[in-house]
Amino acid sequence: MTMTVKFTRVSKVMAIMVLGAVWSWSSSSSGGMGMVMAQEDDDDIICSAANYNWTVVGGAASAWRPGDDIPDVHIVMQVTDPIGEYAKYSVAVASLWAQTHDFTMAVHSQLPEGTPEHPTPEGMDHRFGKVALMKEYMEDVHGGSCPAEWLLWLDADVLMTIEYDWTRPLIETYPDSHMIGSRDIGGEGVMNSGVMLVKCSEWSSLFLEHWWTHPLATAGKPDQLALGELIDLPENSEYITVLSGEAINTAPFWWHSFVPGVSPVLHLINQPKETRRAVGSALLSKLCTAPGADSMDEFEEDGSGSEYMTVNWNWSWEWLATEYVTSLETVTGAFGTTEDKEAVIQASKASEFLASYFSEQNPPQHDKALRVLDTSLRYTEKHELGGTALLMARVAETLTALGRYEQADGLFNAAQNQYQHQLKTGLTGPEGTPALYQIIKGRAGAAVANKKGELALELYHTALAGQEKYYGKEHVAVAVTVDEIGTVFATYGQHAKAAEYFVRAATINDEKLGLHDPTSIVVRCHLAVAYLRSGNPAGDDVLAHAVAETVKHGSPHLARKVSGRLSALATSFENAGGEENSFKALYVHSLVTEVIEAGFGKVSAEFATAVGNMATTLVGGDKVRDALLLFESALEVDREVYGEEDLAVATDHFNIGYVQSKLGMFTEAAESFENSAAIRAAKLPMGEAAEEVVQARSRAAKARKAGGAASKMEL
Repeated sequence: MTMTVKFTRVSKVMAIMVLGAVWSWSSSSSGGMGMVMAQEDDDDIICSAANYNWTVVGGAASAWRPGDDIPDVHIVMQVTDPIGEYAKYSVAVASLWAQTHDFTMAVHSQLPEGTPEHPTPEGMDHRFGKVALMKEYMEDVHGGSCPAEWLLWLDADVLMTIEYDWTRPLIETYPDSHMIGSRDIGGEGVMNSGVMLVKCSEWSSLFLEHWWTHPLATAGKPDQLALGELIDLPENSEYITVLSGEAINTAPFWWHSFVPGVSPVLHLINQPKETRRAVGSALLSKLCTAPGADSMDEFEEDGSGSEYMTVNWNWSWEWLATEYVTSLETVTGAFGTTEDKEAVIQASKASEFLASYFSEQNPPQHDKALRVLDTSLRYTEKHELGGTALLMARVAETLTALGRYEQADGLFNAAQNQYQHQLKTGLTGPEGTPALYQIIKGRAGAAVANKKGELALELYHTALAGQEKYYGKEHVAVAVTVDEIGTVFATYGQHAKAAEYFVRAATINDEKLGLHDPTSIVVRCHLAVAYLRSGNPAGDDVLAHAVAETVKHGSPHLARKVSGRLSALATSFENAGGEENSFKALYVHSLVTEVIEAGFGKVSAEFATAVGNMATTLVGGDKVRDALLLFESALEVDREVYGEEDLAVATDHFNIGYVQSKLGMFTEAAESFENSAAIRAAKLPMGEAAEEVVQARSRAAKARKAGGAASKMEL
């Protein structure tokens, strides 16, 4: 769907309505931003030409005034000078989305007691601004001063990503709730306050007051810690809904949870400012480029001479990964080029995100990740920035992935000793004691990879004991470690023992996160596999639930995790042999294809691989003709994904030739093997001399010979 909105040029100004007045940020040559007043414009202004600043005024951004119809939702944001260079894009995108649904919006600067650099009162965490601003809206809810039925808070690093109004279904699904948000992925299981729906009500007014005056607030702690304690109070539970982490939010490593075209927002948590600016700018550019136009500079003119821009929500997200990596590489370019300590700190932060992104690609790029982290560690130590113990642990994790286990263990040990010393001296930073347990668990993971199971269990239990003491026994962080211990037992074939740990982890997650949370789903998948491998029939129902929930989520990251576990289960059935186990393997493969289709779609390399794996199992079970149909389907998909001349396509041709030979289709088999050989000769470094090429040519010759012999026999 597209919509056309009126455009008016405003040179060098981005104006935003703030409670009835229009504030304007004027860009100076130095890049700073000063606050000036501007006149309100009656036009709806969304997009401007590339050489102008983005302008957000008019109906979409104006505050509600008495006498107007009260809208369903009023968006509230807070932006001050230090974050203006990236926040202007998230504000513009939010305004576009608000106008689409006739919602109102207000963007606030610092609180009266704050400054642009620290928008809240001295001694209070800067993220508490949202609490004060929403509280002000609610101070006289019975008098009708609240601008809408619901407030939608958006942090300045949140980008709206779909046109659809996702707030109304949530409000209707949870009619008794007065606060709706997503679990903080990677945090401690509390709500992430970056995206929240808060109902204008007496309860909300009192809750916000308790949040603002909470002892943790006045002690300078983050807003989410106080929010977590309030959520845990029994008297608040019936009014608050904590959704799964990806429902209306994303993980700090956004590719774990962001589904293009499905996820309502992209929350760039903890990302460098340059990354937020680059991604926000690119997104707004996409929205403000008309379908078929090459750039956002193309305008339509009406008869009066006014200019219009078509706002477009329908485009591919393929640009996101490139924009993200490029922005991080720009930030890490500070290493070795500047002595500015803040720039080096930002570069170190960027390097961790960049390394994680490289490591989690398919296939993983661990060598790239190691180079990034090594550079970061070297310059972090040079500039004496602190935090080197945690960075050493990240390097050790990457060494483990590369199979350099002894080197990894030594680095983990050094990181653990250094961090324990920092704990004693109080120099650990905000990570505190829990980070020590992460280092110990990292070392345990390296021990598992190095086939030192006893050492791994010892280290995991050490970490578990510390976490239980720190968090209590029913915490989600404890559940993660319990699940990891279960995985060690499963690795060594002790599936019944593994199931005991998976049951405990699943019980904690189901209680704390809910049955529909991705973390809960993955652990239940582990439990299902352990049950089935140990002969426990309860595994069937647990597996069915895990698959159904995975399909419902449609997340590529979750689909990859679950399908990996299921593929391993299918392989175990195949290796066990026998007709019954072959049937079980085929059933599990069918579940894999279902999960992959939901996460990646049918036209994807992942789907082709899943179909090919099922075909291979059919060949092993002498269901060759069925296998041929699946291998041909895999070929069709790979051709569409990669084109005709890719090595994946060559593998498909080879597999098809093999099956055709078994079916006596020797002429067709020879052609398939030759197609495979031709692609491999062109793509592989050794050309015709490559082993794979020689093998395919040999198979083709044998097929031709067998075909000739068969023809003579017929004669």
